[in-house]
Amino acid sequence: MKKYLNKITCISLILFMLLDICSNVFAADVKTSLDVIQEASETKYLDNDQGNISKTIVDSNSETGEVTIELKLSNTKKEKEQKKIYENTEVYLLIDEGISRNDEKLSKYISNIEKLVSKIFKTNTKTKVGIIGIKGPIADSYVDESGKLVDGDKDEATVEGNASNSEIVIKPTNSIDTIKSGLQKMNSSKTRYYSNLQAAIKLANSTYSENTNKILISLYDGVPSVAIGVKSQVNTGWLSEYSTMEEAVKGKHEKISTYTRDEILKLKDSNISFILLRPDDTSYDERWYSSSTGEKVLDFDGSPYVKKLYGTIESPTYGKMYSFSDSTIDTIITENIYQDVKKLIQPDMCNVKLVDYFPKDITENFEFSYVGKPSTGAVSDKIDTKNNIIEWDIGILKGNEIATLRYKLKIKDLKNKKLLNKTIATNEKVILTYKDTAEKDYTVTLSSSPKIKLSEVKETETNTVGKNEIGTNTVGKNDKDSTTAKGILPKAGTIMTITFAIIGIALFSIIAYKKYSNYKDIK
Repeated sequence: MKKYLNKITCISLILFMLLDICSNVFAADVKTSLDVIQEASETKYLDNDQGNISKTIVDSNSETGEVTIELKLSNTKKEKEQKKIYENTEVYLLIDEGISRNDEKLSKYISNIEKLVSKIFKTNTKTKVGIIGIKGPIADSYVDESGKLVDGDKDEATVEGNASNSEIVIKPTNSIDTIKSGLQKMNSSKTRYYSNLQAAIKLANSTYSENTNKILISLYDGVPSVAIGVKSQVNTGWLSEYSTMEEAVKGKHEKISTYTRDEILKLKDSNISFILLRPDDTSYDERWYSSSTGEKVLDFDGSPYVKKLYGTIESPTYGKMYSFSDSTIDTIITENIYQDVKKLIQPDMCNVKLVDYFPKDITENFEFSYVGKPSTGAVSDKIDTKNNIIEWDIGILKGNEIATLRYKLKIKDLKNKKLLNKTIATNEKVILTYKDTAEKDYTVTLSSSPKIKLSEVKETETNTVGKNEIGTNTVGKNDKDSTTAKGILPKAGTIMTITFAIIGIALFSIIAYKKYSNYKDIK
C-alpha cells in the first residue's frame, strides 16, 4: 500500500507542476499597462497666502510601466497665479528735496526710510528701492515783519513748472547705506522750491525697468505749488484770463490739482501701485499779497482743491492713502506703509525643506531615478530605505519663485500578480517646513498624491497600447482582423496544454480513488 501511495503522490506532483507551468504560460500572455488613475494631488495652499505645494504626473508610458512625477513648491499669491508674475520689484520713494533745509526733519525722514527699506529688503531680497526728488522753480521770497511779501534775487515765482522739476536722487538699489548717503547729499545747496509733484510722478512713471512689479510711495506731505505749464505767481497775466484776483487764484489751483490728478491716474494705466500721504484739507489755504505793494489782498480757502487732487481717505484718487501728521509719521512709514508694500511683494521663505515619504508598494516594486537636477537647492542621492524618504533642502525660496523637482518611477515587473488591479499611491505624504521673514516656523503636510494602477489590457480588437498622455492610454487599431472576440485569446498550443493537463489530473484522480477503494475492500 505504501508503495502504491508513493506512486500516486509522485504522479500528482508531476501533473500539478505541469499545470503550474501551463498557468505561467497563460500569465505570460496577459498584457498589462501601468495606468494613471489620478494625475495630480490636491493643491495645498500655505498660510498667509505664502504659496502652495503640489505633485503631478507630468509624463507616463503605459507599455514600459513608468511615470514622471513633479514636486512643485510655488511662492506666489493666489490672485497672481493666473496673471503675470514678476520676478523682481522696484520701489520708488518721492521725497520733497526741501526737507534738506531742516536738519532735524531730514534726519527723521532718513531714520524712518531706513527702517522701512530694511523691512522691505528682509521681506523680499529681490526688491530694489530708489529715491526721486521733488523740485521746481526756485522759491526765494518771504513775508517780513510788517506782513509784506519780499522777493529775493533768485525767486522764480513767475517761471512755469516743467517736466524737469524732479530728479532721480538714488537709482534702485538693495543697499541701505547707498540710500542713506544719497539722502544726506540731496539738495546740498539747501534750495527751497515751488514744488512740482506732477513732474516727479511723471518721471517715476517713465523710470521703472521693464517686466518688474512697480510700487510708488509718495512721502510728500504738502500740496504742489506749480504744475507743468503752471507758475506759482498770479499776476497781470492771470488777470487777463480772470476778472478778479480770487478767480485767478482759484483758476491756478484748479489747473494744478487737475494736471497733477491726471498724472496720478496715469500710474493706474501703467500698473504702478501707489501709496501716498495726504495733507490736511487746509493745506491749500493761503494768504495772497500784491506783487507791487506787498500788501495782503486775499485769504484763500483751498480745501476743495485738496479733495479734488487727492480724494479722501475713504475714496482716494488712486492707491492707498494716509493722512499725515508729525505725531504719526513714524508709524505710518515704518508700519502702515510697510504692511501695504508687503501685500504687493511676495515675502521670501526661509529654511525651506521638503521630505517626501514613499509607500512600500513603490520602494519594493519600482525603480527610482531623478529626472535632471532640482531647479534650486539640493536633494538626497536616492531613497533612504530605512525611512523610505527623499529630502529636498531648498534653503531660501524667494518671493514669486517656483521650485520644482522631478523623478521617475518604473515598475520592475509588469506581470506582478500582487500589484495587478491595485491602485497605488505614488507617495504617502510630503512634509514641508519653513520660516517666514518674521522667523515664525510653519509645517505643512500634503497628504494626497497622484495614483497609478497595473491593469490587464482588455482589447476589443487586435489593439496596441502606446504611451500615456498624462494618464490616458493611446490605443491604435490593427486592420488585419476585425472579428477578434473580446478579451485576450491565448495561443492554441497553450489552450491544448492546459486542457490535457486538466483532463489528465481528473482521470488520474478517478483511477487512484477507485484503486484505493478496491485496496481497502481486499484488505
